Amino acid sequence: MHSNGGIKMNKRSREILLGLMDADKSFRISELAEKFQVSERTIRNDINDVNDILEQHHISVIKFGSNGLLLVEADIEEAAKLFRQNDFYTYRLSKGERKTLTAAILIQAEGHVTLSEIAELLYVSRATVINDLDSVKQMLLAENLTVESHSNKGLVLSGDESAKRACLLKLLSQGGGFDAEGSVVQTFIRGLNVGCRLKKEDRQNLQKIINEQEHAHGRFLTDASFDYLLQYLMIMIQRVKQGRQITCTTGMKKSKYEMAGDILKYVSQYWDFSESEGETELLSDILDSLSYIKKTSRNQRIIGLQLITRKFIEQVSNELHVDLNKDFVFYENLVNHLESIFTKEFNITQRDDFLKEIVEQNQTVLLAASKHLEMLERFVGRKISEIEIDYIVIHISAALERRKKKEIDFRVVIVCNGGVGTSQLLLAKMKNRFDFHIVDVVSAHDLKKSGHQSIDMIVSTIPLKDYEGEYVLVTPMFSDEDYLRVNKKIELLQGKQGIPTKKVQEKENNPAELLALLKPLVKDSDLFRDISKTVYEYFEEPYDEYREPLLCELLREGNIQLDIECSDWKDAIHKSAAPLLEKGFIEDRYVDAMIQNVLENGSYIVISKGFALPHEGFEAGSQKVGMNLIRLKTPVIIEDEDGDREEVRFFCCLSTVDHKKHMKAFFHLVNMLTNERFKEELLGAKSARETAKIIKTYEHRIKE
Repeated sequence: MHSNGGIKMNKRSREILLGLMDADKSFRISELAEKFQVSERTIRNDINDVNDILEQHHISVIKFGSNGLLLVEADIEEAAKLFRQNDFYTYRLSKGERKTLTAAILIQAEGHVTLSEIAELLYVSRATVINDLDSVKQMLLAENLTVESHSNKGLVLSGDESAKRACLLKLLSQGGGFDAEGSVVQTFIRGLNVGCRLKKEDRQNLQKIINEQEHAHGRFLTDASFDYLLQYLMIMIQRVKQGRQITCTTGMKKSKYEMAGDILKYVSQYWDFSESEGETELLSDILDSLSYIKKTSRNQRIIGLQLITRKFIEQVSNELHVDLNKDFVFYENLVNHLESIFTKEFNITQRDDFLKEIVEQNQTVLLAASKHLEMLERFVGRKISEIEIDYIVIHISAALERRKKKEIDFRVVIVCNGGVGTSQLLLAKMKNRFDFHIVDVVSAHDLKKSGHQSIDMIVSTIPLKDYEGEYVLVTPMFSDEDYLRVNKKIELLQGKQGIPTKKVQEKENNPAELLALLKPLVKDSDLFRDISKTVYEYFEEPYDEYREPLLCELLREGNIQLDIECSDWKDAIHKSAAPLLEKGFIEDRYVDAMIQNVLENGSYIVISKGFALPHEGFEAGSQKVGMNLIRLKTPVIIEDEDGDREEVRFFCCLSTVDHKKHMKAFFHLVNMLTNERFKEELLGAKSARETAKIIKTYEHRIKE
């Protein structure tokens, strides 16, 4: 290999540069000196050598900051391209590294590749590649891939796409990056354009998609498994964009199939490709193979978090003199956010300009939230940081804006580069938050052809470089921050254009209510699913088979028993759980776990005076979302570790399957229990049918 005008990069210098290219980390000279067991002066000399080469290639040099902090510019990533260049550094690949890189080249090749081409890419002789070839073939054969040699064409790799991805992922996983020898191989692979390198913003969005689906499905990956999944999705995105999508299917749906489908919905939308059953099945297999953190204690506490969030909202509402208690969108978003910050999965450390502006404009909200943070901090056992408070302010501010009900005669087009299902999900989120007229949902390349001339604004999930009209950029997940961006754009346009307010519709179409009436009459589940799809189509709303059920759907006549005799609270838990156990909603161990939960955590299951909600983590033996309510003939006592005694007349057993699906029913129940008249009617009900009717009536009022 050649050198750069006498400048040679030693292995240590090269490893330092590789590490500094990781935008998610920062390094100090002292840390590097300790890592490589050399003096700080030696590290400074290494960096000076690196800077000489960066300068020659017109890349910003590494600067020395205060306290030995090394400062790099964004274009440091350009150095990755130089790893392919023959004169960049003097580094001789080992035989093992050559084998790994040759395998990666064969996987990435779109057709045949010659021995000479491999030799040129690795900057070794053709004879060296030939000598390595047998061991490369054996290595790939172990991964169910076969190297075939064709005269006058070269080598070609045959095997399933899934096997190629698994092998590539294995190659990229070797080493572990900056802190291991494998970074040599990883960087070469990426330099050869074999690995997928995403921009920092795209990588963060991919991490956010995984995080959101962890919360939605209540399955939390270990750090190593999270990184593995992230790496796989980056490879998948690249391979699919190259036309290597998996389309063949087995028809087998594994336990993580629903989670895999939800991840792919957002990934396909963000990176603009169509979903496929084959990709979902493979991702489901991968999710099944990963390791998950045992979240039993966390799952137990999710109901506690949901309850404390509801109390926090009540206190903030009182402080602001605005009733936010019935805003389920706000409640759900805030619960998800608080869970992320309490479990250290909220990793934003810097304010952007938009966040600053929102918080500065909502000082009253900030004061109200800050005044009642103690209850949240007591629950989590630590102080909540300023940036975490800022995002709580974002959620409250979004709820306040939604409450203003901006019913405006806006004509809006949504630009959404994804499949029909994903577009409908985004459309539903928009409709839940705004009452403007959504004219159409189109892809970016169809925008000019769509012929929509008289529109007021575009909401897009991707930048529209050539569009000269008004548009606002949002993320595919449409967060509360996105809501506020759209809302701000609306206010600006209203000021410019004087767009009038619409008349409020007297009654909102509600397919869920109609289906709740029909469900007792339709016993066949497949038939009811078909009816549900038709009803949602009629109301022009997206159908979601996995939507969150209402309280009245869970607490029907058959899930209510009155005046049950119980010897103590343990007996009450057993009897409240018995119908769910009989129907297969829970297992025996779930009942034992609920009792153990109370023994360990006391009377916190009492969510309102006289009303207990026994529950457990879904990993403790819960199979389906369900509730069963019993009213005791004589109250029983639950005593906590501090000696406080709670007299309880109602036990409502709750079974959950994730952190989300029960939330709407739970939210409505907690709201209804704040109404003393509702509790009086429950006590006075003469039958299960009457009790179910009371619940349905009060829930309907909650939703109005």
